[in-house]
Formats: sequence, C-alpha cells, structure tokens
Amino acid sequence: MQEEALEFKEAAVQKDAVEELADILELVHTALAVYEISYEELEQIRLEKKETRGGFSRGIYLLEVEDN
Repeated sequence: MQEEALEFKEAAVQKDAVEELADILELVHTALAVYEISYEELEQIRLEKKETRGGFSRGIYLLEVEDN
C-alpha cells in the first residue's frame, strides 16, 4: 500500500495518477477479502468516521494528536 501511495504521489500526469489509484483500490479489495468485510461495510465505516471526525476534501489534516 505504501509503495502504491508513493507512486500515486509521484505521478506526473493524471493518467498515471489514476492508474495508481486503481492499484490502491485493488489493494483495498484484497484487504477486504482478507478481513472478511464487504465494501459496503467499509463504506459505512468511512461515512460514520467522516460524520464524526470530518473528511479530507478540504486538504486539512492533523500533524499531531495529544491524549488527555
């Protein structure tokens, strides 16, 4: 997954970036099979996390988290 993410990050043109995204999605589907979870279940978890923690569409992310 890290290798494909790095290749996605380094893609110079959209076509290459999209192909790397396809590879990442293939890895996600493989992981779903390994963990015996459906894509629909994963999507539900994604939506719940987005609702409670926010998404990534604005490009904002945490650099550090402190435990209280």
